[in-house]
Amino acid sequence: MEVGEFEILEKDLAGRIGRIKTAHGSVETPAIAPVVNPVINPITAEEILSMGFELLITNAYIIMKHYGKSAEELKVHGILGVNTPIMTDSGAYQLMVYGDIDVDPEGILKYQENIGSDIGVILDIPTRYNTPLEQAKKEVEETIRRARRAVEIRKREDFLLVGPVQGGRYGELVEYAAKALSEIPMDIYAVGGPVQMLSGYKFEDLVDLIMIAKINLPIGRPLHLFGAGHPMVLSLVVALGVDLFDSASYALYAKDGRYMTPWGTRRIETLEYFPCSCPMCSKYTPHDLKEMPKYEVERILAKHNLYIIASELRSIKQAIHEGRLWELVESRLHSHPSLFRSIYRLKKYLKFLEKVHPRTSKIRRGIFLFDKKSLMRPEVTRHLQMLKDRYIVPKYKDILILVPDIDTRPHNRQGPVFNLYMLLQNVFGEHVRRIHLLLYSKAFGVIPLEISDIYPLSQYEESIEVDEAIINNILDAVSSILTKSKYRIAIVCKIQDFPSKLYEAVREFLTKMGVIVYEIDFHDYDKCIQIIKKFIESV
Repeated sequence: MEVGEFEILEKDLAGRIGRIKTAHGSVETPAIAPVVNPVINPITAEEILSMGFELLITNAYIIMKHYGKSAEELKVHGILGVNTPIMTDSGAYQLMVYGDIDVDPEGILKYQENIGSDIGVILDIPTRYNTPLEQAKKEVEETIRRARRAVEIRKREDFLLVGPVQGGRYGELVEYAAKALSEIPMDIYAVGGPVQMLSGYKFEDLVDLIMIAKINLPIGRPLHLFGAGHPMVLSLVVALGVDLFDSASYALYAKDGRYMTPWGTRRIETLEYFPCSCPMCSKYTPHDLKEMPKYEVERILAKHNLYIIASELRSIKQAIHEGRLWELVESRLHSHPSLFRSIYRLKKYLKFLEKVHPRTSKIRRGIFLFDKKSLMRPEVTRHLQMLKDRYIVPKYKDILILVPDIDTRPHNRQGPVFNLYMLLQNVFGEHVRRIHLLLYSKAFGVIPLEISDIYPLSQYEESIEVDEAIINNILDAVSSILTKSKYRIAIVCKIQDFPSKLYEAVREFLTKMGVIVYEIDFHDYDKCIQIIKKFIESV
């Protein structure tokens, strides 16, 4: 791999496991770069790396203020005392928090290059959450101008440039910024300005910000998200297509006595037990920490927080490897009501997620569908779309049998549906080719029997409650097939798991299509055969 090359190894949803090459080695993504204060930090850079992190980020503006020109001789790796990939920020965060700061966009970029940074961020202008639209437009234009200039003045070919997309909560402005930046050959693109969304628990806005940027940026380049470091949100942002993050949360939370978990944050004084078995939590108890000096508590909490972040990243990577990232996201969204609501915002972007989501994973495993939210996952939306766009009902099928998609799968090899089909074959011989078995499914709407063994139509478990939305899904799927069919009769096989309202709606729909409808109990094979015999004899 050449420096700057980004190799994508595995994908799930819009998330991916990849590898980006820097001058000081490769970084496997998704990866977080813990922020290291070059002046004072509760944990050294070397200690952080020993916990499994491959990338660090530090602030070039702070280095310049404390080290000046001497840093160009010491280099950033000498200042931090490590020889691994280091990313430097330009001071944009200080600009957002403190307003005007004494830093020049071109000067700070050259400074990052001169101190040996592997990855440098241009001095963008972060869009504050409440910035008026007209001001945000001017700031976005200036950020784009600085990105173009950064490419022009860069001298080191192994100095990777990060171009942030700004625009904040203004979706059209974010789209414009992303499209403009995509024409500039940046090595890494970034989503800027999420800090206030994260701290204010505005996760729905965060979904919009990331997805609008992602859709309009080059898909083959890495995407960075500034300021995201809490484990409960990492799986969501990875699923949306973020490859890199940076955060000082581990240290800031520790300084404030806050203890991270994958499902939220706890204050150390409220804990009776540590719900974790990292080296820190295995060595100490909450009561131990209450007796220690504050600086020592801060170090222990900072280390714990880093261990939790590293553990969550490994969980995310394993989920991508197994093709179950959606399930991990669903579980983490229950961490907070505001986070939970963000899953409904994903409805706007299902088409994009379905497009980039792989059709299978290296590890073939069944998928879990817990409730209606699970029906937004790409495997389901893809099946329903393919039914509408590609599925063709064989022209000689004029007898429809609707059967329930019950637990025994695959239905074309075993179980009661398979037994019914074999019985029909024995009774009707060559006439069985006229019979079309469709499975009505809580999860997939309708599944034609002949494709029911295709992944994941038989490889799933569900706990979905049938309600009006599920009934409508089934009706929509039935209608997409009926419009392409020449059925003359339909036998609807009923079971108690589905309410009578479903069968009433199906009967009404089929009748409007001119199909003669019969309703029977699912296991009443004799009646099914009698109906078909009578029909065949009549024609």
